[in-house]
Amino acid sequence: MPTLPTHLIPSGRLALSSRLLRGLLLPAAVLLLHGCAGLVPPSDRQGSDARESSRPGFSTLPAISRQDGGEPQATDHQHDLWGAVANRFTLPVPDNARVDAEVRRYARHPEYLREVSKRAEPYLYMIVEKLEAANLPLELTLLPIVESAYLPQALSSSSAAGIWQFIPSTGTYFGLDRDAFYDGRRDIEASTDAAVTYFSQLRGMFDDDWPTVIAAYNGGQGTLLNAIRQNEQRGQATDFWSLKQIRKETQDYPARLFALVKIFSQPEKYGFTPHTIENSPALAQVELERSVSLVKLADMTGMEHDELYRLNPGFGRSITGDTPRHLLVPREARGRFDVDTLNSAASAAEDWQRYTFVRGDSFYQVAQRYGSSVDELLAINRRQSAVARPGQEILVPTGRVDRAIASGNVRSHTVQPGESLWAISRQHGIKLAELRRMNAYGDNPVLRPGDKVIVGAKAADDSGDTASKYVVQPGDTLWQLAQRFSTTVAELTALNRIGPDTAIKPGQELRVASN
Repeated sequence: MPTLPTHLIPSGRLALSSRLLRGLLLPAAVLLLHGCAGLVPPSDRQGSDARESSRPGFSTLPAISRQDGGEPQATDHQHDLWGAVANRFTLPVPDNARVDAEVRRYARHPEYLREVSKRAEPYLYMIVEKLEAANLPLELTLLPIVESAYLPQALSSSSAAGIWQFIPSTGTYFGLDRDAFYDGRRDIEASTDAAVTYFSQLRGMFDDDWPTVIAAYNGGQGTLLNAIRQNEQRGQATDFWSLKQIRKETQDYPARLFALVKIFSQPEKYGFTPHTIENSPALAQVELERSVSLVKLADMTGMEHDELYRLNPGFGRSITGDTPRHLLVPREARGRFDVDTLNSAASAAEDWQRYTFVRGDSFYQVAQRYGSSVDELLAINRRQSAVARPGQEILVPTGRVDRAIASGNVRSHTVQPGESLWAISRQHGIKLAELRRMNAYGDNPVLRPGDKVIVGAKAADDSGDTASKYVVQPGDTLWQLAQRFSTTVAELTALNRIGPDTAIKPGQELRVASN
């Protein structure tokens, strides 16, 4: 993952190489973020108009091969983008034990290599275009395999995210915005632009010494400059493979990339066939001037929701947020994203608002409170787990309860002997003031057994079912299930109309807040 350096190079009477000297003599104005040398501040980059005017055309990427040692000749890779890319590799692969070890490791798993070559399919042509426009080697198309296996949702233990694995601070430095709805580190196009910018700076700092450049992307340029300085002090070689004062992950990092270069250059030698990808542009941009519902967009354009998310993993929820953004969509589908469709999707986005979990909340409670279902909340918030944590923010529907009250399409609670409004509010996870408002109660309402108290709107599907089925497993208890599904025993027993002391049995079906 790309890491910014954490310290400056100390001064001293050293015989410095040209790349070290350049690192030390950079103007103070660019010594930003922990003293990192050589990084151009985002504000100094080209404007968007200039970038747009310099974008390459959408012609098919030509593949070049050298036959019999002669002049480069064009080859036909119209339906083989990986082949076209491999035939344009230019970096010499080091002949050393580290690279050989990584080749053996990858070659033992040809099915994995094919899978990751397939994951790159929607993005690969765009990545190639951006690397070529910046005059960077196409070997870098393989780096997301090392970093993330081309999984946009990849998240490391150090919070590095996206196919290029930017940590939060480095992502922010390179202009990758983050908010409640969006994370630019996961945005394929934005993160690729950031990686291209970073590599362009690193190649200048390290004189196109690509093993060192690649290692600096992982370990930070300060780390590599420090290691070079220490070798110079000892009179030792300063090429990357001779550097010792770097952590093992960074030592192995270039070897992994060069191993993939070797394998993708001769896949048949290693029993590997890259996934076939068309050598033509696959994606188009759709500008978003306001927040839209991706669910609505997918429905209206005939796209699968999962496909739209796969192309736009920067959006962490199914609502894009108020900041103007853009979507990547299949090139052939661009015409379906017309003004009327975008306006309809924007109207659908207005039906949702933010909600912050407080202590004691569960998805089940919040779904009941806002006339939703657990499954709907999980889908709109792109979550797999129904575990609710205080302080976490989700989207919930707006206005459903009031509309339901007006139409009579409400959920109600039947008052039991001795129950108070406060007890009912606790049971259903609704604030006492909100319960009074929904029922037009004064401060001290008189409740009688059998009275109906409105506790929310029915779910969007009008079924009243806000839970999914769970098959009881050996050893399960109601308490364990309540913990697993972020609910309470009282909610589970009420939902299933059983007593709190009921013994549940393996194979029995229970309704639960799904995960």
